[in-house]
Amino acid sequence: MAFERTNLAVAILSFVVGIASLGYAIQSGIITEIFGRKDRFYCQLMPDTQRGGEVWTVMYRKYKNQSKPWLKMVTALGENWTPEERCQEIARRLDLYRQDGLIELTYRDDTNTPNQAVICAKTKKSGDNCPLIITLKPGANAYETLREMTTALIGDEGIYQSSDGSTTYSFSPESPEIYIRNFLAEDDM
Repeated sequence: MAFERTNLAVAILSFVVGIASLGYAIQSGIITEIFGRKDRFYCQLMPDTQRGGEVWTVMYRKYKNQSKPWLKMVTALGENWTPEERCQEIARRLDLYRQDGLIELTYRDDTNTPNQAVICAKTKKSGDNCPLIITLKPGANAYETLREMTTALIGDEGIYQSSDGSTTYSFSPESPEIYIRNFLAEDDM
């Protein structure tokens, strides 16, 4: 009888530990890393080296086991969403635009939201149009917001480099487009 109770206690304890481990693996993204992600763009909490703590960040999975931070959720982003909800929506939109041939990120004024600019994405299918990624808070500086959002992608100075280390582009108010083809997997170009 004591042997049965011990076995039952071990079984229950093993079950509880297994459930806790599964919960941790799901929360930390381990399950997703093992079994793969469905979309190329997804969200993850990342360390914020400038302010400390963590910030929700849109990530891009270029290859099966190679992801890169793309867009940080910054305070100038508008709408009444949590940073995680905003990140999930931006990732969803970017994945749709990727399928349309994502070319660049930029910003524009929006007639639907006076005094508010939007961050947008140009695609092969959109031509001169620039589909909305996110609306900014009223009065937010669109250039500064895009620069702050993309520091993980293009660097603090707005300059990014090709794989051989040579500088290929400088992001500035005079040239506010971020050409992202160099950051995409070959089958996404």
